[in-house]
Amino acid sequence: MVLKLIRLGLMVKKNAYLSNHFSHFHTFKATELLIKDYGNFNSALTICQSSLDTSNLGPNDLFLKLVCSPINPADVNIIQGKYGILPSTLPSLMGNEGLFEVLEVHSANSSFKKGDWVIPTESNWGTWRSHAIADQNLFYKVPNNLDKFACATIKVNPCTAYLMLTLFKNFEPNETVIQNGANSSVGQAVIQLGKLMNLNVVNIVRKRENQQDLNDYLKSIGAKYVFTEDELRKSVLTHDLWEEIPKPKFALNCVGGRATTDMIRLLDKDSMVITYGGMSKQPLTLNTADFIFKDLKCFGFWLTTWKERNPNDYKKVLDNLFELIKKNQFKGPKCEEFTLHDYQKAFERFQTPFLTSKICFTS
Repeated sequence: MVLKLIRLGLMVKKNAYLSNHFSHFHTFKATELLIKDYGNFNSALTICQSSLDTSNLGPNDLFLKLVCSPINPADVNIIQGKYGILPSTLPSLMGNEGLFEVLEVHSANSSFKKGDWVIPTESNWGTWRSHAIADQNLFYKVPNNLDKFACATIKVNPCTAYLMLTLFKNFEPNETVIQNGANSSVGQAVIQLGKLMNLNVVNIVRKRENQQDLNDYLKSIGAKYVFTEDELRKSVLTHDLWEEIPKPKFALNCVGGRATTDMIRLLDKDSMVITYGGMSKQPLTLNTADFIFKDLKCFGFWLTTWKERNPNDYKKVLDNLFELIKKNQFKGPKCEEFTLHDYQKAFERFQTPFLTSKICFTS
């Protein structure tokens, strides 16, 4: 009698577990983070559950589970309704990049198999969800023996850094690149790629209390020259610096305002400025004399537009970056993990001043 009661109790627990996860054997409940309106993340985002029927996967379908997906500044801009591309309708799934594991494949002829790691190549596909069923043609297969954070965060920032360093100029060894926002994810990628290209990368960051910790971290990934904005305004320092390395003719800007104006003053003649962000939310202001007499050229770069025009080349960029990761020549950023249900804590952490690590969602 006691044994029967134990067995009955176990069956009840098992059935309760199944009812929480499956409405029948082939229906799975997925957790999704959606934007329902534009504004602050506390009011704009909502968690919901959707049912995924895996019993009738199409020939190109993959059943996927989230490994991790980062929060990027562009995601915050979308939530605020202030980005170049916004969802066509609301509510809408959020998340531009992330790493997923293949749980099930329908077709025996698929190039994917159970256990594979994949990343979506489509912009703003909606990565902030625990599970998904999606067309395999929207995904790029990732070696699953690599660091998961490097894989999950490669699609946007490292690709942006790689393209800015290869599209606009054919560099010679020992040329100098100067960048602000050097502690950002793009900035960290520029440091590593610049070192591989034998470039001198001058890195500008905002002054902070743990300045030495940041300097040490950036130098650990390959930086040689790290300065605060105030330090680079000192003529004595810059005079000595330009005696050691050539003056820069190529600048990467993600800040705007006075910080960028001061950086441009350090450029040599016949220079180029690439703007890919505006963290200060202040306009890019150029000194007229610099613009005319230095023959300054200014360009904007947005990865989304470039990808739309060059889909095949984009996959080649991913190939090249993953080769560097395999060879331990490129590292992903430091990451902190939060569950989708803890999204409010994740965004609060994301807003921490001078944060160097990435905030990532897990299922």
